[in-house]
Amino acid sequence: MTRDEAYQIAAERIEAALKEGATELDLSALGLTEVPDSVANLTNLTVLNLSNNQITEIPEAIAHLANLTSLDLRGNQITEIPDAISGLTNLTTLSLSNNQITEIPDAISRLTNLTTLSLLGNQITEIPDAISRLTNLTTLHLLGNQITEIPDAILRLTNLTTLYLLGNQITEIPDAISGLTNLTKLNL
Repeated sequence: MTRDEAYQIAAERIEAALKEGATELDLSALGLTEVPDSVANLTNLTVLNLSNNQITEIPEAIAHLANLTSLDLRGNQITEIPDAISGLTNLTTLSLSNNQITEIPDAISRLTNLTTLSLLGNQITEIPDAISRLTNLTTLHLLGNQITEIPDAILRLTNLTTLYLLGNQITEIPDAISGLTNLTKLNL
């Protein structure tokens, strides 16, 4: 399928979803390099799946989808998380795994309803202090990055039940990690 055909299919699915008042939209595995701006009109959306495409940047149009609770962008070619994502305050699940992201921006700290954040298989080198504001986080997947240390900020995520950090360059585990008393899965 050509890039234009993929875009056309996506535009048609968006139009159909708009007519139906859909709450979920699947645009996965179409070979998309960009998302039609018309996606911004789907204000009822709670679930948007854009996984396994060739998207290089998260479109600004997604910032208008204030009701989104789940955003799946795994398996693309995204290099950065834009500040605009901070407007998606109802998100509970954000998957950006297997992209080319190098840093987690402070703006992510505004997604206070997040329970699952998956950033495995990227090129992230550090976990920012801002992550400590994601107090509802229960699952944090950071496998296969280039992280060298576990910051104290992670120790403030007291609701964490799952923490995956395998495949990084971490050489020391802070003793304070034992304070994460809800942790049932720790993968280092």
